[in-house]
Amino acid sequence: MSKKPLQACVDRHLEHAAMMFVLDDELGMRHGLSWTDFVLLTVLDAAGGAAPATELARTLCTPASRLLQQVLPLEKIGLVERAADSDGTRLIKLRPQGRRMLREAQDTAENACAS
Repeated sequence: MSKKPLQACVDRHLEHAAMMFVLDDELGMRHGLSWTDFVLLTVLDAAGGAAPATELARTLCTPASRLLQQVLPLEKIGLVERAADSDGTRLIKLRPQGRRMLREAQDTAENACAS
């Protein structure tokens, strides 16, 4: 059995890790966000500013428990909020401060991705 497919996966992982390192560093230094925080805010913005927590976790390919761990600090600093709609579905909502932070961070992420 050839190790080429396995090595290709390892190589992709290392490339991804290197890019995340750069993005985490740039976004963290300039905006206090991680790359995963930026992606979460981007997905919420694309969803019109709110999404059911289960759908958001599925979109982000993360367990619901991990999503909650990620959302709590963002909620504390006022970027997102947790709420329930009229039928009891738990939502994650992008707050105005979160939308503003996302807009400010987009140029930083764009420049980091281009380099």
